[in-house]
Amino acid sequence: MNFHHKLNLALLGVVCTGSSVAQVELQPSSSPYYIGGSQAFTREDNIFRTPDGQPEISDTYSTTSLLTGVNQPIGRQRLFANAALSRNLFRDNSQLNNTAYDLDAGVDWATIEKLSGTLSYATRRNLARYGVDDGPTLTTERNEERSQQLLARVQYGMASLLSLEGTAIHRKLDYSAASYAFKELRQNSLGLRVLYRPSGLLTLGAGVRGTDGRYPSAIQSAPGVFEEDAFDRRDFDLSAVWAATGLSRLTARLSYSREDHDRLQSRDFSGVTGALSWAYAATGKLNFITDLIRDTGSENSFNSFSSGASTSGNTNRVSNAVRLRATYDATAKIRFGTDLKYQKRDLVNTFALTGGTSTQTGNDKTTELGLTGRYKPTRNAEIECGVGREKRTTSSPISYAYSAGKASCQAQLIFQ
Repeated sequence: MNFHHKLNLALLGVVCTGSSVAQVELQPSSSPYYIGGSQAFTREDNIFRTPDGQPEISDTYSTTSLLTGVNQPIGRQRLFANAALSRNLFRDNSQLNNTAYDLDAGVDWATIEKLSGTLSYATRRNLARYGVDDGPTLTTERNEERSQQLLARVQYGMASLLSLEGTAIHRKLDYSAASYAFKELRQNSLGLRVLYRPSGLLTLGAGVRGTDGRYPSAIQSAPGVFEEDAFDRRDFDLSAVWAATGLSRLTARLSYSREDHDRLQSRDFSGVTGALSWAYAATGKLNFITDLIRDTGSENSFNSFSSGASTSGNTNRVSNAVRLRATYDATAKIRFGTDLKYQKRDLVNTFALTGGTSTQTGNDKTTELGLTGRYKPTRNAEIECGVGREKRTTSSPISYAYSAGKASCQAQLIFQ
């Protein structure tokens, strides 16, 4: 199958296997509640991300979703919740049939004085993405990924020239398949930073973060016997948010990070990490967003390169990624979008041997391209279709090269 034919078979759409909470664009309304549903059909030409040179397995699946949410101000407070429940049914590979869900709920609060903050909880279950950290072998068993995050943020100062912000985060990542136990992760972090706002257009920040985590089943030393890897990470952060004009906004973080592991010492890291995002409205109809990200695998396991699935796992020591997005509003009802992503991962894998351990290293590169078109005939309804393609190359025995594509269409109806 040539490149152009594969490109016509692809998708990077809104709904994927085990879809996440839909990005519902609510219109101004007196009601703070919404409820709705969506139906999507997706065709994948390499559903298990089979390595290049091996027979690819294609399939078509249906995703039926129930969507609901609330955004309710109560005095100085705001309650919010967004939830999706999805049923994914595969035509040929029925062993992959699954029920996915996504919930994000919490409260933004503020006092009469200078205290404000956020308390939120998010959880997601979806079919894990194949080909991420499978090593040189192919996995075709059903594997459901579940992530949870509890976040508390407190800020003192609010709109003052100077303010102080503290954040606490608990994270948990689990898999249903025993062969993926080595990717499961537990993580707690605390952060404190000072914010300085010299003007309404610029906010500068400096702070520190501390993270303690562990991979409960990092190394399999014998059949059914696993060893834990605990790690700690320390970051010193400099940040900035600059609204250069009404059409341009820059958000940046530059950090010095140090991460130390007690068992997987090959994943120790000391150096610069960070992120840069630039949102630019070229015209009233054309908008661009550019993201640059450099971070370690322990962070990227929760900050997905592709929507709906993590692409890191515990063989990723550090990754560098760039993402370019553009949308064009042809009319008030028609929008076209493109999404290009590129990621390079530096990989290490530590495994047990008699009397010690051994380590493999290498790197791989993943490129994804997606094109979408959306038609919104009414305030409550929309139809979106898209094509896309992803391709990975590698110089490492830890991962393998593959290419895959999707094509999908979704219809959504929301009542508010």
